[in-house]
Amino acid sequence: MRSMLPNPRRPLRLVRNLVADPAGSTAVIIALALSAIVGFAGLGTETASWYLTKRSMQGAADTAAATAAAELAASSSATITQMRSAARSVASRYGFVNDTASTTVTVNHPPASGTYDACPSGFAGTDCYVEVIISQPQTALLSAVFMSSGPTITARAVALANKKAGDSGCVLALSGASVVDIQLSGGVNLAFSNCALYDNSPLQSGALTMSNNVSLTASAAYIVGTPNQTTGLTTTDGTFTGVNPAADPYASVNLPVPHGNCDGGNNKLTNPNMSLSVTGDGTYVFCNDVEMNTNGGNPVLTLGPGTYIFSKGANLKMTSGTLQATGGVTLVFERADVTGQHPATNPGTVSINGNASMNIVAPTSGSTAGLAFFQERYTCTGSVTNCTNTFGGGGTLNITGAAYFPNNPVDYSGGSGAGGASQCTQLIANTITFSGGATFNNNCEGTGVQTISYTNGTLVM
Repeated sequence: MRSMLPNPRRPLRLVRNLVADPAGSTAVIIALALSAIVGFAGLGTETASWYLTKRSMQGAADTAAATAAAELAASSSATITQMRSAARSVASRYGFVNDTASTTVTVNHPPASGTYDACPSGFAGTDCYVEVIISQPQTALLSAVFMSSGPTITARAVALANKKAGDSGCVLALSGASVVDIQLSGGVNLAFSNCALYDNSPLQSGALTMSNNVSLTASAAYIVGTPNQTTGLTTTDGTFTGVNPAADPYASVNLPVPHGNCDGGNNKLTNPNMSLSVTGDGTYVFCNDVEMNTNGGNPVLTLGPGTYIFSKGANLKMTSGTLQATGGVTLVFERADVTGQHPATNPGTVSINGNASMNIVAPTSGSTAGLAFFQERYTCTGSVTNCTNTFGGGGTLNITGAAYFPNNPVDYSGGSGAGGASQCTQLIANTITFSGGATFNNNCEGTGVQTISYTNGTLVM
């Protein structure tokens, strides 16, 4: 009986005997076993790291190829040196620098391998395609137990120099995240006259999301990802997917600074007619919400030329009346107060509903040229609905210039058209939801607006 009971000292005795083995064979076996365990652990860790490198490298190759093809689209006489320089510059921003750490970024025009569709007129053979190959050897660390050297990771992409992809845009969703950037629902009929739609979301099967009872007519549609469907989408120059993201055309415009004083007192307009003009520095600062509603009848607010700043999160709220600003006006919404501090959590928003109407013309020159609305580049925190800018109602929205909300959503849900009678209207926002009809025109010469476009390189593989 006693011999069957466990002896707590037995494991210790076994370990002591192994260590004291005069032949040392047991220690060698343990050492080899530990090496194998460490090697397997290292192999798993490094394989995961190599996989992430592969993904990043493929993204670099895709963007580099599209950028190099854009050089070719801009000029059919672009040299291989120009295309190589453009591609390598992009790859370096991903951390893949040619001739550094044994990395190579190879650019071939035309591609060295593969079969492609015939090039459009203006090109011969496969001269409209550009190939980028990125290669980088990896170092084996703990996995060196099993491997004499790490693998060489390679990524390849081919892009088409698409000359037809240069249509000027009038609607641009800047998000760039894998979300629905532009959504059409509720029987929407959109007409983009002589202009294109640009959607920066890489989301597959939904970057542009359309329900079955909507229609969108445009000169072209450029989508980084893909739409959920093409039913109801009509373009004269084509619908392009897998394109480069369009750049923010107003990214270099600085946010105006309040001049240090609040202009005006109670901004709830009860007077049926009110006219305001800017101060000596060309600005007017609202420190409270501006409200135009049915309690004030049908008010008309007329703004003289200049920049009107809605400071410390002040909002523009309209459910009735008309805002007239036809002499070159920019409405700016920001968090800063008159001292330049940021007491407000979020910048103010625009809310146009009911039977409110607007007639606004942006400046044609100056620091805010082309901008009718300018919301601070700050992503709102808190409820998304509190950060949504709304252009709706039954009135006329007549906007000449750009309605620019780069970090927050816009819900366009009605009115007689965002463009109304305007000959030049741009809508640029982080994401855009259309649930009402609109007409956007693109006769923008002399209006001060910037061109919405992208680099004209379309990935094909």
